[in-house]
Amino acid sequence: MTFICRKSLTSFIVLLTLCISTFSTSWAQETATISGKINSPVSDSVLLELYTVPGSYSGVSHTVALSKNGEFTLKAPVTEPMLGELVHGPESIMLFLQPGDNLEVRADADDFISSVKLKGKGFDENNYLLQFERKFEEEEDYQVLPDNIHKREKEFLLFLEERREDQIKFLEKFLKTAQVSDAFKQYAKAQIEFGYANDRLTYVDVRKRVGDLPPQLSPDYYDFLKQVNLNAPGAIRNQAYLDFLNNYFQFRALQEQPNNMERDYYPTLYKLAKKELQGTTREMMLSRILSQTFRFGYVPDADAMYSDFKSEAKSPNFISYINDQYKNFRKVGLGSQAPAFTLLSSTGDSVSLSNYKDKIVYLGFWRTHCGICTVDQQAYKYFAEQLASKDIVLLQVSVGENLADWKKTVAQKKLPGIQLYAPDLSADILKDYDVKSFPAYFIIAPDGSLININARRPGHAEGARDIASAVDHYRKTAQK
Repeated sequence: MTFICRKSLTSFIVLLTLCISTFSTSWAQETATISGKINSPVSDSVLLELYTVPGSYSGVSHTVALSKNGEFTLKAPVTEPMLGELVHGPESIMLFLQPGDNLEVRADADDFISSVKLKGKGFDENNYLLQFERKFEEEEDYQVLPDNIHKREKEFLLFLEERREDQIKFLEKFLKTAQVSDAFKQYAKAQIEFGYANDRLTYVDVRKRVGDLPPQLSPDYYDFLKQVNLNAPGAIRNQAYLDFLNNYFQFRALQEQPNNMERDYYPTLYKLAKKELQGTTREMMLSRILSQTFRFGYVPDADAMYSDFKSEAKSPNFISYINDQYKNFRKVGLGSQAPAFTLLSSTGDSVSLSNYKDKIVYLGFWRTHCGICTVDQQAYKYFAEQLASKDIVLLQVSVGENLADWKKTVAQKKLPGIQLYAPDLSADILKDYDVKSFPAYFIIAPDGSLININARRPGHAEGARDIASAVDHYRKTAQK
């Protein structure tokens, strides 16, 4: 009987040891370890930012303290290939991390890229990226800017094709001796193909930005887009791929020529991405467009797009990300109704927004001790004179001043428009308009909807001209 118990106990211990070993191996395969040393450190820690949601720049931060001699070891959960940015002070390097990596990184604090040395599991992939960056992203001969962008179409395309050919040879030479995963091969190929495609797609726009005349393009210049695989496997975390998708769908949206580009821009992007992309890539791009819609877009469409995304998305990663974005969604945006208010004016009257129904209203917020606000006050009279012919109501809210002092200041400076008073930062109007910094300016349409939530300042050199242009554009489109 004693023998049986001992045998059972021994079996239990063996089984427990196997379970612990299996769990430890599994856990190790779902983490990445980065260790190393920072020479002449400028802070007491290093940070690893894991970009867990592709295309979102949303990540999880992991920080570890440096030892007295600058050494560190950092473990982070990595369940699939992803990018991580290792940061120390103002310097950083991007790493391609996979489950089970055990990478050693040594670098000088003042120049990561030039001094970094790598070792361990994950060396081949990250050494390739490091050498690729040094050769193709730091040497000017391979860059679009500052010189190659000035080439004519034929010469520019020759430059892009020769660069791509050199990059392909560089990758092929690397793959002859290095053992890397299929995921990394796909990532590296995407870097080359979509770097080429993006630079070719944006050729005209970049030339305009640097002041060149638009080039005369061949009729078939954009035909290359028909050959681009928008759903390229393994490309989803590659920045060149993300840049290309952004610019491609902007290009396609302009081709669609919606009636009101400012209003329909994000819904058009969403519709195109939903139609032309598949699987995880589609969810990534739709979530990216939705995120931009929440921050900058036309508010009435945001809820419908959000509901559509929730009904179709399957990835918990993207669903969680968009749900978080939606919680912080600024309901005061393009197309939403401007919140009603009633405030005291400098003449002692109560003034409500509803008093100016059927008028275009330029609404601004100033605050005491705000330097830029002071500049805008000084420019306000000239600003009002420039806009006099546009039939715009100028409403200006001063926040946090002593009431008597404020009335005196308005009278002395003879500020044009209608000057309104909000006693402090707790005023309802600031919450309703989501004013978090000063100055802030809005343009409100005759029907009470917001047509600009970040209008140009009075003190800006082009302030009056931009506001006049926005008003003219609104009136022109409203007549259609």
